[in-house]
Amino acid sequence: MKLRLQFAVLFALGSFAVAAQAQEPREPGAGQAVDDLDLVKLLNVEVSTATKTAERIEDAPAVITVVTREQIERWGYQSVAEVLSHTVGFYLIDDHILPDAGVRGMTGGLGAESGLIKVMIDGRSVAYRTTSGNWLGVELIPLSSIEQIEIIRGPASALYGADAFLGVVNIITVKPEHLRPVRLRGAAGLTETHPGGQLDVVGGGQVGPFDLMLGAAGEHKDRSGLTLPPESPAPRLPTSVGTRRTALNLERDSLVLQGRLGYRSKRAGELVLSAYGSGLKRGGDFAHWAQLTNQPEGSNGRAIGTIIALQQLRLNLDGLLHASDELDLALASTYFQGGTLPQDRIELGSELFYGERNQSYRGVDSAVEARWTPSDRLNAIVGIESLYDHEKLAAPSRVLRATGSVVRLGDEQGSEGDFRLSNVGAFLSVNAKVYDPWLKLTGGVRYDRHSEYGDQLTGRLGATSRLTKTLVAKLLYGSAFKAPSPYLLYAVPLRTGDVVGNRSLLPQFVHTLEYQMSYSPDRFFSVTSGVAHSWLLDKAEFTSVGINQTARNVASQRSLSWETRADLRHYDDYTLYGSFELVHSVRDLGREGYVAELVGTENVVYPRWIGRTGALFGVPSLPSVPLELGAEGMVVGPRRAADTSLLQSGRNLVFDPYVMLDLHLATRSLYLAPGHESRFALRARNVLLARGPDPGPAGFEYPLRPAEIFLEFQHAY
Repeated sequence: MKLRLQFAVLFALGSFAVAAQAQEPREPGAGQAVDDLDLVKLLNVEVSTATKTAERIEDAPAVITVVTREQIERWGYQSVAEVLSHTVGFYLIDDHILPDAGVRGMTGGLGAESGLIKVMIDGRSVAYRTTSGNWLGVELIPLSSIEQIEIIRGPASALYGADAFLGVVNIITVKPEHLRPVRLRGAAGLTETHPGGQLDVVGGGQVGPFDLMLGAAGEHKDRSGLTLPPESPAPRLPTSVGTRRTALNLERDSLVLQGRLGYRSKRAGELVLSAYGSGLKRGGDFAHWAQLTNQPEGSNGRAIGTIIALQQLRLNLDGLLHASDELDLALASTYFQGGTLPQDRIELGSELFYGERNQSYRGVDSAVEARWTPSDRLNAIVGIESLYDHEKLAAPSRVLRATGSVVRLGDEQGSEGDFRLSNVGAFLSVNAKVYDPWLKLTGGVRYDRHSEYGDQLTGRLGATSRLTKTLVAKLLYGSAFKAPSPYLLYAVPLRTGDVVGNRSLLPQFVHTLEYQMSYSPDRFFSVTSGVAHSWLLDKAEFTSVGINQTARNVASQRSLSWETRADLRHYDDYTLYGSFELVHSVRDLGREGYVAELVGTENVVYPRWIGRTGALFGVPSLPSVPLELGAEGMVVGPRRAADTSLLQSGRNLVFDPYVMLDLHLATRSLYLAPGHESRFALRARNVLLARGPDPGPAGFEYPLRPAEIFLEFQHAY
């Protein structure tokens, strides 16, 4: 009742605010002309991630989805995680610390942190190196600096090396000619009953051949009050929790700072220096070590509870030299570092002590490429890439509550916990229009040599064909590998039952065969549909072995998926989309006896099917305030519990489907002053108050995301 009252009050305030604004006058029919241009832009989207060369999305040899900045703003997405959660072929398990993205039926398990995909900004990896995971929240990038996000489903190691495993997410930042002096986006509202907000600001400009962009984004939200799902078979709860099952600290703080300085010449090339510094702090009441650990204060007056606090820094140098009309030379180098912050602390369910992690990393990732384009029908890229990663995973410490003294745990891996990983890779990629537009062929091969897992060879083949002006077909094959992360290799347990690394792990390997057809009879309607078969070998994750969670190669897995999406739009009147994916996946755990009988071969965690839909409608309103009503929903099918929960419960746990629905009422562009573009929106998330569990890998399940309502303001000058 309280949430409904707050919704009504905020709705009234938002309606009053936008009704007082005035739109910049336009000539009759101008709105339609502008929207025509938008439609042409959408129909001629160019991508570069599939081949590292610009091409139309229909011709790209990949199953690829593009989400533009305009779409992010209209749908009100607040992070890259929200973008992926509404993208067909993906499903995000949200542990309320760092979400884990699964792709086409395959998930990463405990501590994966979306590590089965490679996330990049302008082609440079943004992974948190210790876990090989990816941050997908506000801490990743200011959304206002994004030009578009190119999302590939399927392996891409032949082009991008290790960790471009089940997919690639490449975030393309705004082009210099599209920079605005100021682009601001802010939101304030409630998460259930907790106030919170988000601010995103980016500015810059271009002077001759030079361009500058600076940006920052921050977030504070609080999901406290969510309840540990009763389906959880074996949560690890401190004795002080008693009968309480609600979380007292799920606060979320994120910050990212961004800078880019570029020199660009059409004849000579370009040189770009960019930097990203980011950090996050999360209340860890659903961390895997122990749950619901946060309390107002202990006997010494200090707060008790798990806090996850991490940071990372990246400095990028990218250069492109136009050596001739046919040949470009590219250089890219990244210095990276990161690790735990002083606030990081881990509760272990003990009244006597808590844990402190001692983790950090630094290194350099560099690549040199030659891009040869003798004609518009042929291009080839050859490159060499090197990686050096220095990991410091010193043994964790226990801090005695009574005295504050620190006790260092035994380090079985080495007294200092220093590990140096290196990799050198070489690749070749060729794209040829054999019979334009009927047949375009793509081929690529890459060889990697790693200090820990040795030699790896990956490749890809593809054929794309414009069967008619409106029908495009793609047949693709690719292989990829994922190197075991330093965390999987060297993790030292904080307590009995915690994770234990395994230096004998093999890299994971996947083969994928894909077929997709796209049909666009006119500029208002399009539909894509495709099937993909993936065969994953030597899947690596933490699993129960004795009393601990030990890293090991646990299974092979085959997954067959069908993915379909349709889009329908008519000028400013409406925009509609619908998508559906169906997944059939089986695993071979290589086990016998009771475990094999209970866990079986059926897939776990990833839903069997997912349906998504969205609609934006122009609504009758004051002539000076054009409004838009939007709804976006997701119906998620049954999900089977993870292996640990199956074993702990001793039965087959399958969670019921759920529906997630978001609504918003927004203005279109308003012009409060010449050259100033503003938008206002009232947005509500999870309005149906879905409460079901999502599978967790450590013997307990995660509650679904809470309801939210917030007012949003966007302004560009």
